[in-house]
Amino acid sequence: MPANAVTFTGLTTQTLPEIIDEIKNGTADYPGMYQIYGPTINVEPNSPDGQMINIVAQAKLDMLEFVQQVFTGFDPDQAVGVVLDQRCAINGVFRQAGTYTYTNVSVVTSQSLTLPGLDTAPNAPFTVSDAAGNRYFLVVTYPTGGAGTFSLQFRAENLGPVTPVANTITIISTLTLGVTSVNNPTTAGTEVGTNEESDYALRIRRSRSVALGSQGWVSGLYSAILDIVGVSSALVLENIGSTTDSNGIPGHSIWVLVDGGNVDLIGEAIYNKRNAGCGMKGTITVTINQIDGTTFDVKFDRPVAETLWVSFNTAAITGSTAPDDTYIRNQLIAAFSGTYSGIVPVSSTLLEQLNYKIGQSASTSAIVAFINAISPNTAVSSEGVSNTNSSYVSLKTLAANKLWSPDYTRIKINGVVGP
Repeated sequence: MPANAVTFTGLTTQTLPEIIDEIKNGTADYPGMYQIYGPTINVEPNSPDGQMINIVAQAKLDMLEFVQQVFTGFDPDQAVGVVLDQRCAINGVFRQAGTYTYTNVSVVTSQSLTLPGLDTAPNAPFTVSDAAGNRYFLVVTYPTGGAGTFSLQFRAENLGPVTPVANTITIISTLTLGVTSVNNPTTAGTEVGTNEESDYALRIRRSRSVALGSQGWVSGLYSAILDIVGVSSALVLENIGSTTDSNGIPGHSIWVLVDGGNVDLIGEAIYNKRNAGCGMKGTITVTINQIDGTTFDVKFDRPVAETLWVSFNTAAITGSTAPDDTYIRNQLIAAFSGTYSGIVPVSSTLLEQLNYKIGQSASTSAIVAFINAISPNTAVSSEGVSNTNSSYVSLKTLAANKLWSPDYTRIKINGVVGP
């Protein structure tokens, strides 16, 4: 019977059957129920003593599981939630917060009035909504000055990807004398919010951002860039030769590609980490003001989006109920975007393969493995990936400066694309 102890192999705790056995038969130090009341005592699960034993055993198991949670919480690769935030903060890595959706709404008024915004009335801004219940707050207080139609910026009430549809924001939630109607005739200029960084994504980013300086300056530069808020993917390529290589990188130069993040912060990271005399390739230039009053130009590039099409057929392995293709599409998109948090556990390695990074190839093997994990009764066939909606293959490679751009409408299941 294993002891509840911390050893060089980690924390060892008892299982529920082992706890029940200990209560019944005792240990070398303490007698059990059989030793105290005799071997004829009835400890079957349906007896009063048996029920008491199970209650006590479950209470001990709950405490052991709590201890296990505390113990694993010290490991940032196993911690969750707020505890994970605390562990990552030790390395100077912080969870990227979610963002709000911003969109323009046309407000029609019949008289002069002032509409309160979040800037002056954060607790009671002028509010509109759509039929689905998504509410939007006026961002800046606006005096209309008279009757007319005014295009004003509104912010979604909730964090995350709230995607407005044209001509749906038509409900005036804050009834205001003089406001006759509202509408969003177009979604042009809409900035869709993002979800808060998931535990999975934060663990991956932390592990990448703590590259040791002894691993070389390339790793240090890579980790510094990944630690910038908003950066979802980065690639640092180095040409140690004296002539231009196959990626177009001049001799003794680097090519830094970054998806997301503030341009100036990226430039500062490259400036602080690059080797002296190292050349740079890129179309984006950031001018750094040096201590001696001179300036230094840092160069890098953004990845080029490459359309990703995914096609496969699904069928039930057993039974006559067809697989839920909408569910499969939604979960695939969540995996592609790095936001998967479904109730079905999926290995972090598999999720990382689907959360495409700059220059990463797309493979159907990972897609099929993911579908099998989230929908075990689904048989997948005729699977393929493409960048042109034709010539589907099992493995599609990318140029170093490109990044796959998946979309719900480009996932074909049984020949049908998403709406």
